[in-house]
Amino acid sequence: MVDYSNWMKDIDDETHISKLAIPGTHNSAACFNLAPPSVQCQGASVTDQLNNGVRFIDVRLSKDFFANNLVGTLLGSGKDENDLVVVHGNFPVKLNGVEKFSSVLNELLKFVDEHNSETVILSLKQEGNGKWDNDNDEFPKVLEEKYFNNYKEKLYLDTGIPKLRDARGKVVIFRRFGVRDQDKNNQFGIPANVWSYNTTDDDRGSYCVQDFCEFKTGEDISKKCEYIKNMINKANEYNSTQSDPKLFVNFCSGSNFYDKDCWPSNVSESINKNKINESYAKGCGIVVLDFAERENWKMTKELVDKNF
Repeated sequence: MVDYSNWMKDIDDETHISKLAIPGTHNSAACFNLAPPSVQCQGASVTDQLNNGVRFIDVRLSKDFFANNLVGTLLGSGKDENDLVVVHGNFPVKLNGVEKFSSVLNELLKFVDEHNSETVILSLKQEGNGKWDNDNDEFPKVLEEKYFNNYKEKLYLDTGIPKLRDARGKVVIFRRFGVRDQDKNNQFGIPANVWSYNTTDDDRGSYCVQDFCEFKTGEDISKKCEYIKNMINKANEYNSTQSDPKLFVNFCSGSNFYDKDCWPSNVSESINKNKINESYAKGCGIVVLDFAERENWKMTKELVDKNF
């Protein structure tokens, strides 16, 4: 029986992480019940996700837009707007306070410290309505100075896709933000800051993404399921025949704010009913789920099982 909190311990050290079947979660820390239903994407905490096999964590970050104001005082914000907070688009992930990036990062670091056979891929994206000086790399500088420098021995910050022996006990940074400073560009993890919006299949060489996310009506969910299955098959075929590592990132999320059928929970339920898990295979890459805890983590655990 698979121990889902330590499932990587039985995988060969020489295996690139891109060769695995990896469960991921979309907007992983948007897991609070006190949030609009169009914002909440998960029903279990990040730690619970990790303990049940999830190894790709998707986090969107913003400046703390409540810093230094009365609302922020009531919600527990501090005085530094660069104390990054977790958002979904332009919205905080909970209504009764802010979820700080430091809290999520500490959950990940605690997990890999207690489960040193494991690695966690942390996808980081700049979102929210805070203003950043992107010409001068303000966002990566804040990440480096306030977060990365404190934990460098526990972070994988190289640009290449690692083998498990190099990633065990570490958090692998998968960065969805640009870095203009060429001297710093190779110190922020696997670069994945460009792919076509609303893509059904965007191959960038070292990574390939399916992220069709703009639904017009609930009828688009069946299209989404086909795109998910196509990417699963593409990843499995590539990993069965090619040796060069390539990360396949396959999002199961999609939404339409104005259509209740297209809110994350309903989309997740519909995708589960479409049985994308029947396409799972050993080398099918990262499958990024909403509400991964459904049916006792069925979709997550079945994906992990394919590695064995």
